[in-house]
Amino acid sequence: MSAMSRTYRYVLLLSLALNLGLGAALVAIHWHHPTGESIAGERRWARIPNPRMLAGALDEADRKILLQVVETHRDQLGERFRPLGGARRELAEALRAEPFDPAAMQRAFDQMRESESGTAEAMHAFMLELATRVSPAGRQRIADQLERGRHGHGHERDDESKARAPL
Repeated sequence: MSAMSRTYRYVLLLSLALNLGLGAALVAIHWHHPTGESIAGERRWARIPNPRMLAGALDEADRKILLQVVETHRDQLGERFRPLGGARRELAEALRAEPFDPAAMQRAFDQMRESESGTAEAMHAFMLELATRVSPAGRQRIADQLERGRHGHGHERDDESKARAPL
């Protein structure tokens, strides 16, 4: 066998370097973009519908209605969302406290649950008014967006949760 020429060695090394770089990029992308079970386990407040996401799915007439409904509910939504941030901070403080106080953590959980409940009530009122006012096609588009999730990708539930899901 003849020895490989110097040019081919450089081409081979360059190819190897490019393949390693591509492999590293694919691993990084996979690592930072959760799918499947990770998406299903997202925190509840991270799945609240984003009005911008909804606006992108609606036609012009329904988008105008969305903007009106957002404006109508803006104060109530803001009022209910703010305490949620405080509740999360209190939970973090309870976790960091030394000595650890289980009662403080339980109080933080109680406050978080109350804040989440208030946030959900405000969002439910917003979504109910929106669904009442938009066209049937708009409701369908909103439903499709909600199924796709935050990043526009649908995700399937595992078989156990499908069995429990109401029809």
